[in-house]
Amino acid sequence: MNALHDSRETGIAAHIAEACAAQAQWARQPIGARLQIIRKIRHGLAATAEQFAHAAAVISGRPVAEKLVSEVLPLAEACRWLEQNAHTVLATKPSSNAGRPFWLAGTSFVVHRQPHGVVLVIGPGNYPLFLPAVHTLHALAAGNAVLLKPAPSTREVANAFGSLAYEAGLDPRLLTVLSSEADAAREAIDAGVDKVVFTGSSKNGRDVLAQLAASNTPSVMELSGADAVFVMADADLDLVVRALRFGTQLNGGETCIAPRRIFAADAVVADLRTRLAAAGVNSIPLRRFGDASEARQLAATPFALGASIFTRDIAAAEDLAAEFKTGFVTINDLIVPTADPRMPFGGVKASGFGSTRGEEGLLEMTFPHVVSTRIGGSYAHFDEPGEDDARLFSGYINAVHGAGLRERLGGLRQLWAALMRKAKDRKHHAS
Repeated sequence: MNALHDSRETGIAAHIAEACAAQAQWARQPIGARLQIIRKIRHGLAATAEQFAHAAAVISGRPVAEKLVSEVLPLAEACRWLEQNAHTVLATKPSSNAGRPFWLAGTSFVVHRQPHGVVLVIGPGNYPLFLPAVHTLHALAAGNAVLLKPAPSTREVANAFGSLAYEAGLDPRLLTVLSSEADAAREAIDAGVDKVVFTGSSKNGRDVLAQLAASNTPSVMELSGADAVFVMADADLDLVVRALRFGTQLNGGETCIAPRRIFAADAVVADLRTRLAAAGVNSIPLRRFGDASEARQLAATPFALGASIFTRDIAAAEDLAAEFKTGFVTINDLIVPTADPRMPFGGVKASGFGSTRGEEGLLEMTFPHVVSTRIGGSYAHFDEPGEDDARLFSGYINAVHGAGLRERLGGLRQLWAALMRKAKDRKHHAS
């Protein structure tokens, strides 16, 4: 087992310098080689699943079985998703000629996905393995190096994950586990990381953003939620009670996308309140609503991480869900679908911005790098524009973008006349 880097001994700036050197080599590796490391991490995680679950469970006093299914299992699935899909998501994509403007004839374009460089992952305390590890693995798969700053009291889990990665063959310079103290994140940002992925409260997120603003460092912010549950008049109330009991008790209630507000249709609110009380489910206030229009109004809140709808009318629920300004909506379910490794996860408004997980989360760990190449063709754009050029492009604009047939035909005539004049001028100068 390789020794873990300790930022307190040699300084975070020194680790960033080492990470930059290692990252340059890592990014040049074929993606298959990077994913081979992630595959070995997944296999190592499977071999030590109960140990990881126990380490995560001790932090919050939760059952080991719960941590197996809420942290270890989705982490393993996220690894496998990367192994199967990162090639395609991060592939270099040449642009076709379809739709290319005529004035770019002879020009080809290729879009590359380039890693940011050194990514700082600031982990939360509620899911100390799954969340920071997924962000770390996405960053590594994309060719970045990572500084992982664990939440207070969770560094043992972060160290164990780091050791697992090193044993899988990862260069230790590519993953540095920092101190769990807040100053470690501040020092890393001051020292010059290239992107930050933060998971935590909205207040702490704003503090991090204020520091990032000084250097325009990009970030992904996964912040607080105040998720609403809407129980329609035709909902299966037995299912609703089971779901709310699960959602309010999972991880001791410490889940960002847990139900915080419950709204029930007038026809079922009394029955639901009785059922929840009998099941021992703490329903926060349980409020009523009259129709879908009122439900849409109640869904509006500064925090917009997720929402849930319970109903037998799936089509109506999907219509309602489409109008919710939240990152995720579940219909007849709670929380669990958000752990699908294929799906992006993230909030809007006060719940943050950017995405983690899925294709969008992987792309967040890169930036688009476009290379254009012109072979042959005209270089008239380097010449001083003249009156004929003004008439030519004015005609082209109307011919292509005019509102009606008359405008487009007029533009076409103007374009043709300008082309003829330019051809005549060229012939005159040639003679």
